Amino acid sequence: MRDFGRITSKVDHKKVKRNNLSGFIKFLLTIIISGLLIIFIINFLGYHSSKIVMTSYETIKDHIKTSGLLIRKERVTFAPKRGKIKLYQNEGERISTGNHIATIRNINEEDNLYNYYAGIVSYKIDGLEMTLREENIDKLNYDSFINLKGKINPINSGDNVNLGRPIFKIIDNFTFYLAVLLPQNQLSNYEVGTTIEVLFSQLKGVYFKGKIRSIIPDKPQNIMVIKFNKFIPELVDLRRVDVEIIRKRYHGIVVPSSSLVKRGDKVGVMVNGYTKKYFKEIKVLGEVEGKAVIKGIGPGVKVILN
Repeated sequence: MRDFGRITSKVDHKKVKRNNLSGFIKFLLTIIISGLLIIFIINFLGYHSSKIVMTSYETIKDHIKTSGLLIRKERVTFAPKRGKIKLYQNEGERISTGNHIATIRNINEEDNLYNYYAGIVSYKIDGLEMTLREENIDKLNYDSFINLKGKINPINSGDNVNLGRPIFKIIDNFTFYLAVLLPQNQLSNYEVGTTIEVLFSQLKGVYFKGKIRSIIPDKPQNIMVIKFNKFIPELVDLRRVDVEIIRKRYHGIVVPSSSLVKRGDKVGVMVNGYTKKYFKEIKVLGEVEGKAVIKGIGPGVKVILN
C-alpha cells in the first residue's frame, strides 16, 4: 500500500507540472497573438486613414493677414470764427464743387462755408488728415505706423464751435492708399507694380483689387503701400483696418505637399491602385501652407503620403 501511495503521489505531481506548463504556454501564446493583433490593427488603421488621401478639386490662396492704415486725399475746412453751426449736406454724400456745406452764426454775423473740391463730405475728422497724405507716404516707417493715433471728434448741427476747429473734410472719391505691415519672411513674395486682392475685415466677403505702389524696407516689419483707383464709401469713417492680402489664387486638384515624390527630374505622386501602387508624374501649379495644386490626375484618386 505504501508503494501504491508513493506512485500515485508521483503521478499527481507530474500532472500538476504538465498542467502548469500548459497554462504558461497558453498564456504566452495569448500575449503573442494579442500583440500581433494590436500591431495589425494599428498598421491597418494607420495605412488606411493617415497614409492615403483622396484628391479633390479646390481653390487655395497665397495670402497674409495684417493690419493697415488708410491714406486718402482729404481736404479739411476749419471754422473762421466761433459760433453755432448749421450743416446742410449729409454725412458720406458725394458732391460736386461749390456746395453750401455749413453756416456759422454768432450774435454779430454769420459765415457760409463751401467746398472747393468734389468728393465725399464727412464731418468726422480724426486729426491724421494732415499727416497721412499722399506726399508723406514715403516717410512712413514701422514706428510711425504703430504709434500714429487719431481720435474722431464729430460735428453736428447746433454745436457751438471755436475758431480754428475742423468742421468738415472732402475726400477724393477716386484714389486712396492702404499702407500695411509686411513681415520679413514675405518681403521676397511681393513686387512693386503687381496687382493683388485685399479683403477688409469690416467688409465681409468683398475683395478689392489694388496695385502695389511701393515697399518701404524697415524692421521689425516692412511697410507695403497699395494703391486703389476706386474709393470704397464704407471705409470713410475708418483709419486703421485689419486686412487679408491675397497674392495669388490656385484652382485645381489639391493634395498634401507631403504626398509629392521626386524621381530624378520628375515630380509625381504614388497612386494607390486596385492591385498595386504606382508612380504618376504630375505638374505642380502652386503650394500654400502644406497644400499643393497639381495637374496630371483627376479628383477622387487615392494617393499615398510620402
